[in-house]
Amino acid sequence: MIEVEVTIREKNQLTLPERVARRLGVRAGQRLIVTVADEGATEATMRPLRESYAGIAKGVYGRTTAEQLRYVAEERGSWVNDASPGAASDGTPYLSFEGSRRVYGQTEVTRERYDREPKLRWPKCERCGRSIARMREHAAAHRSGRLDASGTRTDELQRRRSSARVAKWRAAIARRDRRSR
Repeated sequence: MIEVEVTIREKNQLTLPERVARRLGVRAGQRLIVTVADEGATEATMRPLRESYAGIAKGVYGRTTAEQLRYVAEERGSWVNDASPGAASDGTPYLSFEGSRRVYGQTEVTRERYDREPKLRWPKCERCGRSIARMREHAAAHRSGRLDASGTRTDELQRRRSSARVAKWRAAIARRDRRSR
């Protein structure tokens, strides 16, 4: 056991004595975890933070390569069979992985992209072809006339707002282009 005295400096900093650092196997710049058991505790423990977790689960998923590959195949199989992709806030059910592959036939829908890109779970509108998460609200807007056949809002206030946004965007692009010359 090593017991040394250290002094806390102004900003609650301390210098770890060389023999303690050597015993812990730490070097300058390495991070440590300091643990204080509970509120009234007067002692703390210190341990180095792992720099890498590679190899930490060795043997957990199988001892041989064949066992590990079988485990991975079983896990992947459970992902594909997930029949419950969820629903939007208005109750519109999201597309399953297979449904997304059918609806987005022109897109390479892989499991990774399906999980990463929410749009691939959204159904497409039969009227305007847009991908919409809340399809029930969108369809109601079509029925009420708030959206035209292309999925564009028909109310004049929104058209003015959209025109103003586009004008602002074009002005910003023009300023950027002038600066880059």
